Amino acid sequence: MELGQGHLRTIIAVAECGSIGRAAIRLGQSQPAVSGNVKRIEKYFGGALFHRSASGVRTTPLGDWVLVKARTLAADMDQLVSSARSVACGSDRLTVAGQPCATMVALIPQLPRTAEVRVDHSPAWLLQQLAGEAVDVCVLTEPAGSELPVPAGVHRKVIARESCPVGMSAEHPLADKDTVDLADLADDDWVDNPFSDSGLRTACGRAGFEPRVRYWIADPGVYWPLVRSGRAVGLFTGVTRARQGVVFRSPQGDPLASRVVLCWRDRTADQAALIHRLTSVTMTSGTESPY
Repeated sequence: MELGQGHLRTIIAVAECGSIGRAAIRLGQSQPAVSGNVKRIEKYFGGALFHRSASGVRTTPLGDWVLVKARTLAADMDQLVSSARSVACGSDRLTVAGQPCATMVALIPQLPRTAEVRVDHSPAWLLQQLAGEAVDVCVLTEPAGSELPVPAGVHRKVIARESCPVGMSAEHPLADKDTVDLADLADDDWVDNPFSDSGLRTACGRAGFEPRVRYWIADPGVYWPLVRSGRAVGLFTGVTRARQGVVFRSPQGDPLASRVVLCWRDRTADQAALIHRLTSVTMTSGTESPY
């Protein structure tokens, strides 16, 4: 076996997710495929990269060392590909990355048609891409009251605020209310995002309880049936459309609101200014793209 970029991404995903299953979701692969890939990688390196237990996986000392190198090599490879594509196109192309949120969804149609867009659930991975110069700017979300740490040389600016409704079955006892008190959901099972801090635990803690998260799923399209069946309640972005059998209810006081943060490097300040301008236009007036 020759070590390739896919192997590096597997190491990074498993380490950051802390679980083979969650890493498989992030990588878009089956759990057995990721597990088998990890075993082949460990055989290649001659030692275990991860401790495995019922609660998940964590890196061994060898795994910690390999992870640092893997992140550097993956970022360098992304930069190589991005730069090569720019040369091939004969121009420097704008590359925008972000988490799935209402601001990002509204921004994408406003971008120049030549722009490259990347969307991922992991803010850590997106910031790594930014620091490694694989992308020009990032649009990230953070729970109100906390702040995402950014790498050295990366700047940040809060550009918007988004509410986060709770989705529940139309048969839920609270479904007929316009707003809900988080404390009234203390006995429900929850779905939460495994790749980023949604602010759920902090908000529920302030309401006096620890949320019982039984399902760690990033894609609302995957956990929608769970919510519709009444097996769990979950958080949805403000851009998500309600479907039959599921209703959205706003928590009183908007405790799950998030901030939208624009991040950039010194060399991409002009690109960041463009994104900020387009975002402001998009969110306030719905003006059509100038591109």
